[in-house]
Amino acid sequence: MATSSRRILGDPLNFKSLSRAPVSELGVVYLFGMLHDVFGFKIESIQARFPDCIACRKIGEGRWEELRIEFEFESKTFHAHRHNPSGVDVIVCWKHNWPQCPKQIEIIELSSLVHNAEALSRAIHDKRKPLSAWQTFSRKHRLAGRSFAEISKLWKEQKRQDVLVFRSTSRRHV
Repeated sequence: MATSSRRILGDPLNFKSLSRAPVSELGVVYLFGMLHDVFGFKIESIQARFPDCIACRKIGEGRWEELRIEFEFESKTFHAHRHNPSGVDVIVCWKHNWPQCPKQIEIIELSSLVHNAEALSRAIHDKRKPLSAWQTFSRKHRLAGRSFAEISKLWKEQKRQDVLVFRSTSRRHV
């Protein structure tokens, strides 16, 4: 029998100072706070009213765009809270489960990105090491205005293409 004094914990995560995956919106806010620089955001303000956050993201040399961000544990909660879709640019969530999400809202699903972000974050903070191919690719596409989710998809596609080319080349040399 569960009692109200027992805490609910997420799956083991062991990411920086967070040992467990988020189980609420507050966990998403905390994790985004650790990763905002990896995603290229500079936070202007965080507030208790809609939208939760105002941030800027670099879109070119000397040019930044202002973005309105809403935090949710699950993206579908945005709709359940009856938020106005025209009032935000980005939803940051742990789990994206809102198939009807308006296309103009960028979704950052932390559960699918945190492992790639961890590698990029380490490299950004270790200036002595050269950036890996993934990190160089990510930085280039981020500055071109692509979302982190788009970059991850492009990277996976490029890796798939690299494998196909390698297999094709290997067969010719046998």
